[in-house]
Amino acid sequence: MKTLGIKKLETNPEQLSFFLEQDEILLITAQQEQPLGVLVPFSSHLIELGLVQWLAIKAFESGDLTLGQVAKTLNKTKSEMLDTLDKLNISIADYDLMEDLSVIENLIKL
Repeated sequence: MKTLGIKKLETNPEQLSFFLEQDEILLITAQQEQPLGVLVPFSSHLIELGLVQWLAIKAFESGDLTLGQVAKTLNKTKSEMLDTLDKLNISIADYDLMEDLSVIENLIKL
């Protein structure tokens, strides 16, 4: 979730469409970082899943919620949540093999 201050929005309104086109959820804040509202990009998944489920899944995708947290939010077991994520073609692991190989290489050099 991205944050956008109301003053920046007033002086640079094209940022709004930029973030929405990037499929980003926006938290609009006042001058003292007080939340004013949430702006959600329109998508077919939003209609198919419903707002709460869509927001929870987007929060999982961005790393804001764990598998257990998103499952609890949607009143599902972890197994049911895994099935749902699989049907939506959403990866459950953020794994970078090249990064791990690099770490191993550096450890071997020690």
